[in-house]
Amino acid sequence: MTDMLTPAQRKGLLKIGDILIPGNHELPSFSRSDCAGAIDRMLPFMNTSDRQGVEMILTLFAFLPSFLVRAFFALTETHRYVPEPLAGVLRLANIGVKGVVMTLYYSDVGTGVSVHEVIGWDAKVVEPESEVREVA
Repeated sequence: MTDMLTPAQRKGLLKIGDILIPGNHELPSFSRSDCAGAIDRMLPFMNTSDRQGVEMILTLFAFLPSFLVRAFFALTETHRYVPEPLAGVLRLANIGVKGVVMTLYYSDVGTGVSVHEVIGWDAKVVEPESEVREVA
């Protein structure tokens, strides 16, 4: 598999991932989960303008100090209080970036601690046992 992100974009992804998912005593941080490499599986399925937007913002995040990246997300959360069309832009930025990070992390594609095991999530589809009824 080829590396679809530049080193700067990957750095930006890890930075924003760790800001949004810092981890705790049970769950690993975004970077420790080692799920960022799976973005190469996601990017080819994005439309061109969405992919370019994600790549642009990841590049920007790589060079911004963490406090400014946090401020960016605080700003995107204000979409309820600002007029359209600015509110739409803020929502799109919030959902777009968070969507990439959360999808990678909660897809449990990393090589470290299994996020699914820690949160007790098992997405199996099983056929329920049929009820056996006695005929009297």
